[in-house]
Amino acid sequence: MLETGARSSTLNAHLVSANAYLGAAPIVEALAGGADVVLTERVADPALFAAPLIHELGWSMTDWHKMGQATLVGHLLECAGQITGGYFADPGFKDVPDLGRLGFPLAEVDEQGTVVITKVPGSGGHVTLATCKEQLLYEIHDPACYLTPDVKADFSQVEMTALGSDRVQVRGGSGRSRPETLKVSMGYLEGYIGEGQISYGGPGAVARGRLALDIIRQRLALLGVIADDVSYDLIGHDALLNTACKAQPNEVRMRVALRTEDPDVAELVGREVEALYTNGPAGGGGASRSVRQVLAVASVLLPRGQVNPAVHYLSV
Repeated sequence: MLETGARSSTLNAHLVSANAYLGAAPIVEALAGGADVVLTERVADPALFAAPLIHELGWSMTDWHKMGQATLVGHLLECAGQITGGYFADPGFKDVPDLGRLGFPLAEVDEQGTVVITKVPGSGGHVTLATCKEQLLYEIHDPACYLTPDVKADFSQVEMTALGSDRVQVRGGSGRSRPETLKVSMGYLEGYIGEGQISYGGPGAVARGRLALDIIRQRLALLGVIADDVSYDLIGHDALLNTACKAQPNEVRMRVALRTEDPDVAELVGREVEALYTNGPAGGGGASRSVRQVLAVASVLLPRGQVNPAVHYLSV
């Protein structure tokens, strides 16, 4: 497995699913067969956009330059509203207009691969050099070798030019021959997560939240709880950055979560937090609890020849 180096067979008893990331080829085949709507299994996100370009513009899937540019288009569009201002907005630093009516992006692509990114006319958000650059770098480990089932894409020479309001030209995507392996995501069961939360507000909220955490630590120890992992957080104070903010907030939400193989233990932590209503610090409210089974993911590489996609047509 890519994450641990262990053999995938160690997961056999817990395995739920295994999905290879496919490329554009089966989608192109479906479009060539006259499909109006194409439903896919797991495919690489850029392939959903590369396939229509290949089909409509007659591009060869071994023209690595064109495949790199097609993958660039797909990568820019794949997260929808991200490139028009969603996940980009930061008030006072990166303001985006009319996010409540955020428009989805469009790509105008000609036969030579020249691309203009724009959006639905009259919609909210905006398309700028900044939104396009952020999306270009999104989830990219090596800009010169972005691995997809269709091509080893090279975005290192990409150039962007603002053409006017909500119009950005993008060029310079390229690529090299596709990988000989496909990534497979395997889903497997990995125990349970139990969680309990309760809020504290007003003067001394942080101190009461910390006291609540200490009580739960003591309760779990008294009950002999053994867990694979336990997290104690004050949401609004130290939960995300794991360093307490200097200012004392007027409200915090205490959260305890643990991971375990035992569903009864997972259930217990929420009950203990809920008991803080009457057995804990003053002024607790809004308690909640949950238990969920963990579906974890591991990755392996499979020789491409061992994956044989099939296209089926339905008339409705």
